[in-house]
Amino acid sequence: MPRINFDLQQLQAFVAVADRSGFRAAAEDLHLSPAALSRRVDRLEQLLGARLFERTTREVRLTRVGESFLSRARFALDDLEAAVLGVHEIAARHAGRISIACVPTVATARMPELIDGFSRRMPQVRVRLMDGGMDEVAAAVRTGEADFGVGFSGVTDAALGFEPLLEERYVLAVRRDHPLARKRSLALAMFAAERWVTVARTSGNRRLLDAGLGADQRPPRAWLEVGHVSALLAMVEAGLGVGLVPELALDPRDAVLKGLQLADVALTRQMGILTLAGATPTPLAQRFLDHLREAWVAPAVQPDQVRPDGAGSGQAARRPRPRASKFQADD
Repeated sequence: MPRINFDLQQLQAFVAVADRSGFRAAAEDLHLSPAALSRRVDRLEQLLGARLFERTTREVRLTRVGESFLSRARFALDDLEAAVLGVHEIAARHAGRISIACVPTVATARMPELIDGFSRRMPQVRVRLMDGGMDEVAAAVRTGEADFGVGFSGVTDAALGFEPLLEERYVLAVRRDHPLARKRSLALAMFAAERWVTVARTSGNRRLLDAGLGADQRPPRAWLEVGHVSALLAMVEAGLGVGLVPELALDPRDAVLKGLQLADVALTRQMGILTLAGATPTPLAQRFLDHLREAWVAPAVQPDQVRPDGAGSGQAARRPRPRASKFQADD
C-alpha cells in the first residue's frame, strides 16, 4: 500500500470548500487567500490521484470521489481533534469534549436542559450530541464513537451495559378535536374503528410494541406505515389516523396533538444509559453521567398523570419541556 503524507491543512481546506460550496467563502473562514486555498486542494488531489471538485465559473461541487472522501476526511479531523482535546482533558479535568449518542425523543425533550445545566458547571467542555435510532445509538457506543448512549432497553448485545433511569409509557396520539380526546377512561376497543398509523418494523419502537402487546391487546392492522415517529405524528395531525407513540415524543402543550392513556394498554419502555461493558468512562463523561443521574429523576405523579387503571404512582415519566420542533425523529 503506498504511503500518503496528508497535510492537516490540506484536509481542513478540502472540508471547508465542501462545506461552503466555494473557494472564496472557505478562504475567508480559514483566513487565507483563494489562491492559497486552491493550492492546498490541488496538492491534496495530486496526492490522492483523483479530482475532488468539479469547478466551473458558476459553482464548485464535489465529484463522486470527493463525496466519498468527505466523510473520511471529517472523521479524521474529528478523531485528531478528540485526541488533542483528550490530552487537554488529562492536563486539566475541566476541559475537553464529550460525545453522547441519544435517541431523538430524549435528544429534544431532555438533552437541551441537561446540556445547559452541565455547561453552566463546566463551560469549557464541548458536547457532541449524536441523535439517531436505537440501533445507531448502540452502534456508536459499541464502536467508541460515543462516550455513552441514552436510549431504551431491548438491545441484546453482550458488549453493552444498560442502566435504567426511568420508565416511559406509550400513549395514543390523537388530534385534540377527536371526539374521545376529553374522555378520562379509555380502552383500545373504543378506537377499533379508527384508521391506525404505525412505524416500520425496523423501528426499535415497533419491535418493542410488537413484543410487549399481547395478541388481544394489539391495535387493528394499520392502513398507513411510516418510517419515523415524526412522520407518524404528522399523519395524525393531518387527520389521517391515530397511533401509539412514546410519551416523550409529544409536547403536552401542543395545540393540535394530544397523548391519551389507554386503561388496557399499559406498555412502557425502560429509558437509561448505555455504556461499553467493562470500560471506564473518561473523567468528563463520568461527570456528565453523574449530572444526568442527578437531574433525570421522575417527580411525584400529578392527578392528571395517573393511569385509569391506577398504575404509575411514583413511576410516571417526567413531563417533557416545551420545545421548538413539533415532531421527534424515530427511535
